[in-house]
Amino acid sequence: MKYKSPLHWDGVTGMGKLLKNKLRWAAVTTLGLILGAILLTLKLGFFPVNADAAPSSLEMRIFPMVLHASVTRQASAIRSRPLAESDSTGREIYTAMCAECHGRLDGRAGVLGESLYPPAPRLAGHPTFYSDPELFWVIKHGIRNTGMPSSGNRLSDEDIWNVVGFVKSLANLNATTPH
Repeated sequence: MKYKSPLHWDGVTGMGKLLKNKLRWAAVTTLGLILGAILLTLKLGFFPVNADAAPSSLEMRIFPMVLHASVTRQASAIRSRPLAESDSTGREIYTAMCAECHGRLDGRAGVLGESLYPPAPRLAGHPTFYSDPELFWVIKHGIRNTGMPSSGNRLSDEDIWNVVGFVKSLANLNATTPH
């Protein structure tokens, strides 16, 4: 049997195993300290929650990504349907329930939408990046902590689809379009 030095690196015995365990322990400890520091920062109230403060660049990158991924996942079971091009029901519901946050049909911002955090997206003249089923899901279920309420308990699915159709048509609307 050939003698192996305790300093021989074979990944399993001697110093190799000891070094591997120390590195593993150091990585776990470092990760734990980082997570602990984040938790402590959040728990001590250092993370701003006021709606009138500018969000950090990290928050501006992460929140939209998390929001879109969640909506996409939640809406994946919803089957799209043909949308009405010029449905007066969708227009009436938008004007009554959505315009003060998402902008009026004359192109002016809604008073409430500008004061929300994050601000409600202005829809007239701006295409939405949500698919029809995703937009249906957002209108029906709302978005927590944003001011976007759930409308599923106030509107029928048919009415929500009418609003989806109208919102999609708003991408082509501008302040000079007759209303």
